[in-house]
Formats: sequence, structure tokens, C-alpha cells
Amino acid sequence: MKLDLTGIHIDVTEGIKDYAERKIERLSKFFGEDTLVHVTYSAKKEKQHVDIRVEYKGRTFMSEVDAESVYACIDECIDLLEAQARKAKEKDLAKRMDKDPVAEALRKDLETEKE
Repeated sequence: MKLDLTGIHIDVTEGIKDYAERKIERLSKFFGEDTLVHVTYSAKKEKQHVDIRVEYKGRTFMSEVDAESVYACIDECIDLLEAQARKAKEKDLAKRMDKDPVAEALRKDLETEKE
């Protein structure tokens, strides 16, 4: 995964960078090596804002969170991205199963048994 970190009106410290890299590794089970991850940090009055955008095979997954600390924002963003990726993976799998003739025959057999 390629990581792009940007700070708007905030310095991206080595600690924040390391924390973001560790957390983004959780997404590697859904995305390949050619994935581009943009992380943008900004400060809004008393809150921190983190925006994470993942680009993979022409698809874009995005999450934005405001919280008291940058670390809490990163955690919540990663949780949201994991849920989006899991849903997309299940949707893709369901589409593939619909196109599979064997799976279609099994589905028809199950429907006739229920009747």
C-alpha cells in the first residue's frame, strides 16, 4: 500500500505517521499492494479532523471523522473503511455467485425443495 500523509494547519509528527501506518495495515486483507491511501489531517477549533481515502482498482472508499484527538479519528476512520470494504467484498462475491452456473443450479434446487 502506498501511503500519502498531508497535514493542513497541523504538523504530521513521526508518532502520528507510525500510528496511521500500523492501523492502515488492517486494511491490507481487503486491498492489494497497488492501493493508494490518502490521509489528510486538519485542526478545527477544539477538534481534530481526519479524512482517509483509499483508491483501489478504480474504486474509492472514503471516511471522515471529527474527534478530540487525531488517534481517535484514525481509529474510527479505519473502522468505517473496514466496514465499507467488507460490504463491497460481499457484494462482489454475490455478483460472482449469480454468474456462476453451478451456483445458480444449486440455488434453483434449494428453491424447489422449499416449495
